[in-house]
Amino acid sequence: MRLLRLFIALLLAAAGAVALPVPALAADVGIPGPSYDGDGVKTPTADKAQSKLWFQDGSWWGLLWSTSAHATKIHRLDVATQTWQETETVVDARPTARGDALWDAQTGKLYVVSGTTVVSEWSSPPARDAVTSGSAVLHRYSYNASTKTYSEDAGLPITLHRGSTESITVAKDSLGKLWVTYTVVASDNSNRVYVNHSTTSDTAWGDPFVLPTTNAQVHHDDISAVTSFQGDKIGVMWSNQRKGDKKFYLAVHQDGQPEKSWQTEVAYGGGNNCNGGCANDHLNLRQLTSDGSGRLFAAIKTAHQNVGQTFVALLVRDQQGQWTSAQFGAVEDAHTRPMVMIDEEHRQVWMFAVAPEEGGSIFYKTAPLDNIAFPPGPGTPIIHSSTDTDINDPTSTKQNVNGQTGLVVLASARKNARYWHGHIALGGQSITAGAGSDTTAPAVTAGSPDDQTAGMAVDTAVTQTLSETTDATTTDDTTAAKKNAAGAVTRNPNADQASRSARSPSARE
Repeated sequence: MRLLRLFIALLLAAAGAVALPVPALAADVGIPGPSYDGDGVKTPTADKAQSKLWFQDGSWWGLLWSTSAHATKIHRLDVATQTWQETETVVDARPTARGDALWDAQTGKLYVVSGTTVVSEWSSPPARDAVTSGSAVLHRYSYNASTKTYSEDAGLPITLHRGSTESITVAKDSLGKLWVTYTVVASDNSNRVYVNHSTTSDTAWGDPFVLPTTNAQVHHDDISAVTSFQGDKIGVMWSNQRKGDKKFYLAVHQDGQPEKSWQTEVAYGGGNNCNGGCANDHLNLRQLTSDGSGRLFAAIKTAHQNVGQTFVALLVRDQQGQWTSAQFGAVEDAHTRPMVMIDEEHRQVWMFAVAPEEGGSIFYKTAPLDNIAFPPGPGTPIIHSSTDTDINDPTSTKQNVNGQTGLVVLASARKNARYWHGHIALGGQSITAGAGSDTTAPAVTAGSPDDQTAGMAVDTAVTQTLSETTDATTTDDTTAAKKNAAGAVTRNPNADQASRSARSPSARE
């Protein structure tokens, strides 16, 4: 069948710039988890900059909604059974609240900032009453190793922000101060990036203030994220989608300096690794200090619209403040909600993203930390379901991982309101599949024209018959490949290729 496969490849190449279909997967990948249905919870593993998981005392822990308690509770992953076990610790009973978790190994404390959220899309800002209602609160928990339980410390939670935001994140600097950042949508459209920090203790905080840079006025759809890095710095990164801007920025604060002492730089856009529509409200940060490189990693999504342009990228900042970028996916790959993880032991960067944009499966690619370049295409699936076809919002831990921890990614299927997770044993890089999963690719049993046919016209339709039925949910009549229930694959070079060269900004996820 070598000639037939070559002919198919030539047909697709001849079609020019096309939107390639997400590859059909014959079996589920990953493990289905508990339901979060019934309480009005919509996107429990969002938002893009946040982390819902952490690794502690030999186990993975997470913030998952409990339908019995009607609240977000701390859960522990039983690796042997790959099931999430609910603990007694309640974090937040508000269905619209989403949390960001930070495990501090030095103090043995778990910090969770949990805030009510608003839905903000490119073409539709959130309602004013939604922005002014709700709040963001800080929790701090102590861990009991003998009982493997978490308990809230006295004097907490405390309120950090009155009102709701799209996303809020937390970090801790080398002097023990906690920092949070979030964006606030204003009625006059003067939307801003805010920061705040603790002062004399975890329960004593200053007043929130706008990040002191002219670039901190943003679009209502923008978000920000905070991290500690290089051992003595706090970084706040944000997207700016305003007309005439369209860049990602980083503001750097030296630990111990006055709270409004920041140095701002362009991370991506304006000719720095990108021109044009370089910003979108998709941002996820990790840092690497242990190897002395002081690098900062940012998984981002752009607003590019033309086939071949970078749609999702990994940005890397070195110790001298120089930024480089590596393309994870092009416009036609239709990735969204990227996330980056660092495997320190094996010196690998792992990057994850959803495809297609409206939700579907979670894919990943890897690259060496010292030579970051990703292969083209959608990537390898870590979470995919034939029944939950809108899996979205991947999340993991702020911590870097290794062979002892492995790597866990949590996500959620929106329509059926179900958690999914993927577990990777690092080193061997084996993915734990769901019960009964079939990981063998179907074989091609017949083809028309056959592999000996020569002199075919360019517009000849090529049909392959597979050894088993494939998943038809990932393709449709506007793609280059169409599947039927009998397992046949027809490649029609005259089909509408659904080019993404005219993507509408209003459709951005």
